[in-house]
Amino acid sequence: MAYSVLPIAGVELETITPESFEYTNGTTVVGIPSFGPLGSQTFGSDGLRYVFAKAGGTIAAGATDVTVNASTFAATATGGTYIAPAESMVSGDYGWFGKTSV
Repeated sequence: MAYSVLPIAGVELETITPESFEYTNGTTVVGIPSFGPLGSQTFGSDGLRYVFAKAGGTIAAGATDVTVNASTFAATATGGTYIAPAESMVSGDYGWFGKTSV
């Protein structure tokens, strides 16, 4: 199990956060990730660089072909070079996506 080697709190590289953590602001439903902001990065004990992103569709557990958009930080299973978390994801889930750092 990988863990962050940088001195930042709240990073859980192996778990996902479902979009179900929400509150209503007036008439607008706002999703709350357990960590933020999107695009945050850290290095893991397994030698990978991780980026915090939001799933833009269904992503299989541990998928090795994930793309993370560098502007929106939306992750999709479409032939990229990131590795998905160990849990399967549905659209709207938040998680850490790993990529070779060197």
